[in-house]
Amino acid sequence: MTTVLDLPDEIRLLIGKELPKKSIYSLIRVCRSFYSSFIPCIWSDLSISYPKESTVVTADQVRLNAHRIESITFSTTLTQYYYAIAYPRLHTLRMMAFYRDEKDNNHLQVQLQGKIDFLKRHPFLRKLNYQQKDTLSREFWEVVATALVQLEDLMFTGVVEQDTVDAFWRACERVKNLHLSDVTLRSNSMPILLTLSFRQLRDLAIITFPWQEDQPRQMWPVQLLERAKDSENLKRLEWSIGDVAFPVQLVLDAFEENCWRELCELSIGGEACSDQEVAAVLRSLTSRRLTVFELWSGRFGPLTYNCLKEMYFGHLRDLRLSQAPGATSSMVQEIMTECVHLVSLEAPYILVRSIATASKSWGCLKLEKLAVYFASQVDDEAGWDGRAFQQIARLKRMRTLDLTRDPHGPSLYDDEVRRSQDILDMQTLDLRLPSSRMTLDSSNNGDGGDIRGWSSLLQLREFSFDGDRQWMGVDELKWMIEHWRDLKCISGDFRAASGIASGDRLKQLLVQHGIMHYEDI
Repeated sequence: MTTVLDLPDEIRLLIGKELPKKSIYSLIRVCRSFYSSFIPCIWSDLSISYPKESTVVTADQVRLNAHRIESITFSTTLTQYYYAIAYPRLHTLRMMAFYRDEKDNNHLQVQLQGKIDFLKRHPFLRKLNYQQKDTLSREFWEVVATALVQLEDLMFTGVVEQDTVDAFWRACERVKNLHLSDVTLRSNSMPILLTLSFRQLRDLAIITFPWQEDQPRQMWPVQLLERAKDSENLKRLEWSIGDVAFPVQLVLDAFEENCWRELCELSIGGEACSDQEVAAVLRSLTSRRLTVFELWSGRFGPLTYNCLKEMYFGHLRDLRLSQAPGATSSMVQEIMTECVHLVSLEAPYILVRSIATASKSWGCLKLEKLAVYFASQVDDEAGWDGRAFQQIARLKRMRTLDLTRDPHGPSLYDDEVRRSQDILDMQTLDLRLPSSRMTLDSSNNGDGGDIRGWSSLLQLREFSFDGDRQWMGVDELKWMIEHWRDLKCISGDFRAASGIASGDRLKQLLVQHGIMHYEDI
């Protein structure tokens, strides 16, 4: 009989990529064969910062295992010793600035020339993510544009000075996946070089936020999108810009000119983006396929919804509507019923009434991520909550379940509810076990259901609940740990864990099982 010991290293490595680090650590302690097979999984993707604690990986340890490292994250507090090491298999470099780094005395201790030399020694990098806050020189961008011969992905956050603008755009022009997040160009009046075509682009993301009032409005995103019309293989476009309206007419003209024939993933929005404009963009999509759609602001109205329903319900895999007002409970219910290929859904809310009174069950049984607030009304019938629990229990592929409200989102109203009643003020699913309900408020379980109905969600890894309305304590946490063996992160305040003893026990359980916990802010 074949066992895991008989499998070749190639198969063991595939298994190791699906295992949590804690399980891998346990395996490599079992036997020498497991050690040789799984130790590369520990080192393949490494994140390191300035060594202050004994648990931090030292430069000598990194040098010893450098041949195993394929992806690495360099903090701004990292010393020059790590930059002097050669990583023969390195294909992904992330140079990040974390919040805690900015308060460190060793912040940005490596000089820019050291970073440039590091790039020169690793010409086969395929992915570069730069988010450190030092000012980059022309030489840096020239190295990115010419020395990194296999570069495909470039992600950048920061400021581009006037004398480096041309070199910066040359570097951007040669990659396939370009993500520019909160980028400021000092010479906004200078257009992008006419010799640059951006023909290789497959994924373009422009994410910015409103600049200070004393700075001119940045218009380079519009220039870049205009130039990207020549990108024949563009499949994904994200436009998330705070102070420049989404250029609807530019996009419609591009579709009219038969550009972007492969485009099938859209993330767009803007305060001035109307329901009519969004619907016009979706109806003009050249590819006639839409697998991913996000409306991060603007209006999600009946025109946009009907367009999705008529043309794309059979294609959608990822739909994000949580930030755009206008998505009603009946819309979300129909989406979950008819979009059978959905893998991820983010929506503002759904009424328990919509679920309980529907004639059909949810068809989105492939869902791996669901982020939606389940709103209960005071006049809901007994047992309706139980039907909502049952529908969620059928989503057995679920990895991320987020049941929280968005306190910073717009006021959301449903046509089925009085206009003056705020959805965000409604109650939600009661997740408590029967014993907790009797202890806290003497209410009976009835037919409403509880968290026990979700024992089928065996793949759940991230769980978020509304700490203000979904009170839970130690008993519920113990149940989660027992049934959701892959759980890695919980977000929500365990308000029912009152008292020092209960709080200590809760923290002990979380630490013991390696579960990260984020309380509501």
